[in-house]
Amino acid sequence: MTKRDLPGTDKTRVREALRKLVLEAGGDRCLSCGACVAGCPVSDWSDERLDPRRLVRLIQNGRGDLIVEMDWIWQCTECGRCNYTCPAGVDLASLISRARGLVPRDRTPGQIQKTADLHRTVSNNMGLEVKDWLETVEWMGEELGEEIEDLEVPIERQGAEYFATINSKLPMYYPADLQDIFKIFHTAGVGWTLPEKWWEGTNYAMFTDDEQTWEETLRRQAEKVVELGCKKVAYTECGHGYYATKAGYRKFGIEPPFEVFHVVELYARWIREGRFQLDPSRNAQRITLHDPCNAVRKASIAGFPSIAEDARFVLRHVCTNVVEMTPNREANYCCSGGGGALLAGFKNARTYYGKVKVDQIDRTEADLVCTPCVNCYDALDNLARDYERPWRPVHLWKLLANAIVTD
Repeated sequence: MTKRDLPGTDKTRVREALRKLVLEAGGDRCLSCGACVAGCPVSDWSDERLDPRRLVRLIQNGRGDLIVEMDWIWQCTECGRCNYTCPAGVDLASLISRARGLVPRDRTPGQIQKTADLHRTVSNNMGLEVKDWLETVEWMGEELGEEIEDLEVPIERQGAEYFATINSKLPMYYPADLQDIFKIFHTAGVGWTLPEKWWEGTNYAMFTDDEQTWEETLRRQAEKVVELGCKKVAYTECGHGYYATKAGYRKFGIEPPFEVFHVVELYARWIREGRFQLDPSRNAQRITLHDPCNAVRKASIAGFPSIAEDARFVLRHVCTNVVEMTPNREANYCCSGGGGALLAGFKNARTYYGKVKVDQIDRTEADLVCTPCVNCYDALDNLARDYERPWRPVHLWKLLANAIVTD
């Protein structure tokens, strides 16, 4: 367990800051009932045996500095299950976020802050230059054009209805997945565009509580949407990107002249409108759904639209054998990589507490685990390999694109 020792003056500052924050989060209402502990997969992982309840008590007893110095706050996936189970309504997850924000930026673990810095300076998490991004889009578009003759992948189209965001892992590591997204937007017959810059569909600054970077990246993207005259933003299959945008707009008082949708909402809308000819027999495997924490539980708690029901609606129309995992929807367990945990490192920790997720999936006897989130996809793929499981994750866009009949 790493310990980030703070100088004496910083210890005092951290203690005072967290004692104020614990009151704002409703910590004085904590009943010590342990409901948060029972619902938290990360509880008792570390030698310090930290859990959400002990977190509150340490802060109240003036030892919040111990929390800031420990890795536990970075191993927590900020899934919000503690908030969901707390009968007193204590905002426990916000304490983790704020504690992270008190760690000097140059002492954050892994790549999480470096990723946020790239987003601010280059406009995407992977540091892709405009030339590389455009070449990848053109390459994938040309390949898909061999299947769909009239395909067009618009870039910087003025006045398009939808501004599409993309998780930068796709052009960097999974470029073929872009074809599924292009196919869906094209066959839906809607006006859409990709921008040259600020298309990033994630925001890791939220997870380091780097409010300056979080706000700046949101405003820069919003400016790009306005510049192109788009009326709607389609947030890609990334739970936290959607949530970080909705929550960030509220937090920073951003009132954009456009609407923000998680793309799963749009899939469901377009199916209801009859925009696709679908053949669900193309996806005949036994499939279960993983509910991303940010786009389901945390969105619901915050009062934002959850994708839980729309995701199930889409699956029922594009697959023939769908089975629920238990618990599900707002009560679902994290993939083990949320809250920036996948970028912060600590693989042993993620593998350990990810066993809860593995067991949950195993009970469904599914072949595929559909997850409408790139981060969840990577975390679940890691778990499947670490525990030598036969099931594999799959994006919802992959299932929908496969079911779409274009001939």
